[in-house]
Amino acid sequence: MFEIDEEKIESTAWRCSRYSTQHCRSRLHTCIITNSIKKEPAEHSYQFDAITVEIRRFEQQLIDRAKNTQETPEVIMTNRTRALSRPPVRDHIKRRIQKIRAKNDYATVPNDPNFVSISFTLSSTQYGSEF
Repeated sequence: MFEIDEEKIESTAWRCSRYSTQHCRSRLHTCIITNSIKKEPAEHSYQFDAITVEIRRFEQQLIDRAKNTQETPEVIMTNRTRALSRPPVRDHIKRRIQKIRAKNDYATVPNDPNFVSISFTLSSTQYGSEF
């Protein structure tokens, strides 16, 4: 698991996400243009915890699903928590999804099946023109 350490014009340097807590010196260098690895990472100086990796993957999938779909938090939680051996508390997941959506100001789903018109936020581009 890596995080961006330094970005240059043609490459990005990544460092281990446990750099500060575990003092891990593993680094990875990638080319921005070709999206390929320029320098392979060194071995990590700590043991991986499988549950931590599983939870991080879950969190990333949760964020992607919350940003890119208009599914209710219940649907997202049901589909995602089945794969976890030790899922987080449902209320916490629901609150996290709500915060992600509130932060990005996404349009709400029209819940009334007899709605008369489509709201402006659902029928306009990001530049304000209607389609």
